[in-house]
Order: sequence, then structure tokens, then C-alpha cells
Amino acid sequence: MSLIEAINKKEIQEIIAATDECVMCGLCLPHCPTYSIAKTEPESPRGRIALVRALYEGQLEANEAITSHLDHCVTCMNCERVCPANVDYEKIIDSGRALTRKHSNLSMRFQQAFLLFTLSKANARKILKTCISIFQLLGLHRLFSNVRIFNLLPESSISIYDTKTDDPKNGPSISILNSCAADLVNDQTLNSAKLILSKLGCNVSQQKQTQCCGALHQHTGNFKTARALRNNFLRSFEKQKPDHLVSLATGCGAQIKRYPELDDSLMAQEVANKLMDINEFVLHKLKNNVLNFKPLAKKVYLHKSCSLKQMTNDIKVVERLLQFIPEIEIIHFEDELACCGAGGMNTITQDKLASQLIEKKIHELKSSSANYLVSSNIGCALHFQAQLKCENAHVQICHPITLLAQQVL
Repeated sequence: MSLIEAINKKEIQEIIAATDECVMCGLCLPHCPTYSIAKTEPESPRGRIALVRALYEGQLEANEAITSHLDHCVTCMNCERVCPANVDYEKIIDSGRALTRKHSNLSMRFQQAFLLFTLSKANARKILKTCISIFQLLGLHRLFSNVRIFNLLPESSISIYDTKTDDPKNGPSISILNSCAADLVNDQTLNSAKLILSKLGCNVSQQKQTQCCGALHQHTGNFKTARALRNNFLRSFEKQKPDHLVSLATGCGAQIKRYPELDDSLMAQEVANKLMDINEFVLHKLKNNVLNFKPLAKKVYLHKSCSLKQMTNDIKVVERLLQFIPEIEIIHFEDELACCGAGGMNTITQDKLASQLIEKKIHELKSSSANYLVSSNIGCALHFQAQLKCENAHVQICHPITLLAQQVL
């Protein structure tokens, strides 16, 4: 029995109905990163929608070529934002990958399986994190500078000197949500967030272990595991009942905001309602709290991740937040709305395509005298890290909150 035959008719009808909403107008084409490179219909949103529809209608059988076209999508959702028909492209592309994920080439399937398992399992992350620390301590990562995954490892020089946090009694209770990737390679952002939030009078708490939100599994079409991870995630907050959930990673935040579409439980709606991006939350608190920051007479490039645009309507939130730092010079990319190509696991599994999509931004960074690059998406930050290493360019990459914490008095 084929996979499409194993799916119930209601689900098939829902996906076909979703594809029906697309009127094939093509307004999305100029906004699609992969179409901008390939200039072919299968590498465009409407082309992928047509492929998914044909798969669900049984007109096409999943194969490696179709799988490749669907996998190339970086799920930036720029097409959704400009679509006059409000097509649910995210639902369509995820469903298409559910049918084709077992038809990827062997190397791709191995990479995906390894990453999904490691990132979603706390014990696996602990083991790998220890291995990475030893590897970096001994300097062994420099011997593998041509291997993509080793170039993704951050080498940050930012130090957060004031790590003491206050213990406010009357402030709002805040539960911090960290990403699996950041839990593995970037403790800096978590420490920075704790510092800033405590100085703003918040009671900060953190889960004993980072719970995977299931975003990567959802976007690779592994719905069963994504559902299990989502249920675990929601259960972890049933007893906490914080005033706010604050996300340090826009990719995870965008997925959690989508929970009510995937789960009709009250907890899913409550979690989505309470969730705020860390930049947005801190900016809101700074309007009513006086914090002083040391001047930073440096050039700071601002990367606006696609997932930040999915999570908040205020795409200037990071810029307005960093303007609290005196003397800072904020620089926007010439193609600031263009996707960098990281797209979840694409920086590893589709590294050639990802490198093409970020090429202009890297050239611009190299041509500038920028000191910092800030990004709210851990995947994008690591992607920039890898590309800059390959180009032997030295720009300090960090989360906006880390830069804020570095300068707070």
C-alpha cells in the first residue's frame, strides 16, 4: 500500500482544498529565494503547490526529483506574506514533505535523521555538547575547517561580566524558552536573557531541560514525532503557569505560535497567547524601566530573520531595541528582506543552495568594516558563522540580547 493510500480521505481533501486556494497569480515569485536562483516553476511556491496537489490526487508518485524540489524550499514563508489569497503554504509544503521524505537521497536522510534525533533528545545533546567542548578545547576543529558542520560551531569572544541576577519578589514570572540548537552550542544567549530580564524586575525561571518544540520534525514532514514532541512541550507548562513565555529563538517561537492550528487543546492556545519574542518583550519592558547602557561606537549589521517576521508584525523591533545602546551604528543589509538560506536544517542538508542564497550578504559584510552581526535566529547565526569562516572574515556574531547584556551597566 502506498503512503497516499494510508492517509485518510479527510486529510487528503484538506490538503487538496488548501492547494485550491492558490490562483497561480505568480505574485509570490519575486519573493521566493529558490525561484530567484533557479527561475523554474518547480522551484517556486506555486510550482511546489502544484506538485503537492498532484501527489495527493495520485497523479504523481513521489520520487527523488520531486523530493528535491520540495526539500529546496527554505520555509521562509515570504510567499505567504504577499499572497492575496492567503494560501496556507506552510501546511501544504509540510504535507508534501510527509509524502516524499523517504525518497530523499541516502546522505540527506542520514543527515536529517542524525540532526533530528540529536536535537530532540536532551541526553543526546548533553553527550554531543561535551564532545564539542573537548574538540574545541584541544583545537581539533581547526583540522576539519573544510567540513561544513565544524564551521558551524561558534567561537564567540563576547563575555557577560555581570552574571549575578536579582531575585524580584513582585515582578512578573517569566519562563524562558531556549532552542535545542542553542542548548547545544550557545549558552551565551540564555545567560544574557536571564541577566537582562532580572534587571528588568522579572522572576526568571527555566525548564530543567530544554523541551523540543517539534518545529524541525514538522517541517520535514515527520508529523508523528512532531505531535509527540508538541505534547511533551505542552505538558511541561501545565504546572508552571508563568505570566509570560519568552522565546530566545524565532524559529521555535514561530512554530509555537502555530500550535493552535495543529492542536485544538486549550493548553496549545494558552501557550501561544502567552508567548513573546525576547526582543519584543524586553523592548516593551524598557519603556517603563530605566536601564543604563555603556556606549558602543561600533558598526552593527542587523539581520532580520524570516522567522522573526513570522513571529511578530514589528520587523523593526530589534533595531528599536538596540538603539538603547548609545553611539551604536546600526546597518541594514541592502537586501534586508531576502532569506539568508539557513532554513532550519538547510544550512547543513542543502549547503550549496544555502551558500548561494547568503552570498550577497557575505560579500556586503566583507566589504564593510562591520564589527558585529546580530540575528535572533540560531540557525541563521550559525549559517553566517560558517560562511564567514570559509571567507576568512572576522565579524562577531551574536543574538541582539547578548549585545544588550554586554553593554548593560
